[in-house]
Amino acid sequence: MKENAAIRAGALDNPKGWVAVSNVPLRSWSFREEDMTGKEIGISQMFPYPGKRWHLVHMGHIEKEQAEHNLAEMRNMLRAEIRMAYAELFSVRKQAGVVRRTRGVLQDIVGVTQEMYAVGKGSQADVLRGQVEFGKMREMLLMLENRERVLSIRLNTLAALTPVETVPPLEELKEFAVPYGQGKLMAMYEENRPARKALQAKVRKGEVGVLHAQHEYKPDFEVSFSYMQRDPMPDGTRRPDMFTGMVSMTLPIWKNEKIEPGIREMKAEKEMASRELENLDLETSNLIGATLSSMENRAAVAALYRTSLIPQAEQGREANMEAYRVGKIDFPMLMDSVMAVLSYRREYPAMVGELHMEKAKLEAAVGGELK
Repeated sequence: MKENAAIRAGALDNPKGWVAVSNVPLRSWSFREEDMTGKEIGISQMFPYPGKRWHLVHMGHIEKEQAEHNLAEMRNMLRAEIRMAYAELFSVRKQAGVVRRTRGVLQDIVGVTQEMYAVGKGSQADVLRGQVEFGKMREMLLMLENRERVLSIRLNTLAALTPVETVPPLEELKEFAVPYGQGKLMAMYEENRPARKALQAKVRKGEVGVLHAQHEYKPDFEVSFSYMQRDPMPDGTRRPDMFTGMVSMTLPIWKNEKIEPGIREMKAEKEMASRELENLDLETSNLIGATLSSMENRAAVAALYRTSLIPQAEQGREANMEAYRVGKIDFPMLMDSVMAVLSYRREYPAMVGELHMEKAKLEAAVGGELK
């Protein structure tokens, strides 16, 4: 569409044609009485000052380039939204699986507590506490399942699929170290980000617009030709027909009212585009720095959960279950160890999911995929 606009911008205005009768005497309305009386047909064409059409065509091509970069930016953002929804859905599904497994473990513990209460070794408060924690896990699971449905609908919508379509099992997402640096990512942004390229095109368009506005000081030209047919004299003598050619021009004299305001307007648009580009550079630099810091923190915490906290919490839970069966610890201490495992097990996929969401956000900022 913008390419067609560039073609139209470089085309000449439509020529003008006319048909006229000239110098007809009012007293007789005769075409033979006066020598200057005739029937005329003519055509004229307006030609802009050299350079004006080139400016319009060039601005049209720049607008086309800008529109292409804006479309690429929309695709870039859509890809990031899909990846963020994917990562969050993966995290929620993993957390739901952890809650289901923990409910199974808690159900066994409640069963053991009821058996101990039946033989007089446990208290009713322990049984009730276990049932309450079991119910709380049901509430937790319902919230996660609802969030999973919402994310499935969003992912299907972003992928242009039917919203109610079932999302198949997702590919496993792994934690990863952050191998990127601020300088390298800024270089990728400056080279690849479509939004930046669109603003650069907007700046170039503003520069050409200023040149075009300054060319309004130059006149445009109109070339016209006409042919006049004359009737014979009253005595039958033939009169020769006539041909007329003319070149006229515009007089750009209203510079204070028309030309200079147009130049100031184009300069303001160029300055605005330059400031938008500077703001985007600054915002992206801040976003990259903040996202890198967040990713490094999440990667470190995820590794800590996987290598230390989760194994230690599970060992503590198993030891406490054995100790509870022989009466060495009380029920609240056992429940604390179970809930600690649940918390760490849930936090790990949440951290991995957020790590991949931050990566998708970073990819959108730099305009390219990060390996």
